[in-house]
Amino acid sequence: MSERDTGYSAGTENSAAPDSSRSTAEFRAFATQGGAEAEQPWNMKAPGRKVALLAAIVIAVVVVLILIGIAVLNA
Repeated sequence: MSERDTGYSAGTENSAAPDSSRSTAEFRAFATQGGAEAEQPWNMKAPGRKVALLAAIVIAVVVVLILIGIAVLNA
């Protein structure tokens, strides 16, 4: 029999299988739950300056790593 036939995945035969109906019920309750967050899922909580600063730091680190890589390859 394959894993699909038994309902157990390989290596979990001795462990308790999670109750999928409970997980489904929890997801449905979460999905139907309303609120301010559900209406504005992409509302940024960080100020734009902080996001720009973080992006600049990431870009600077990438540039430094590229320069180090070029220096190592040319040595």
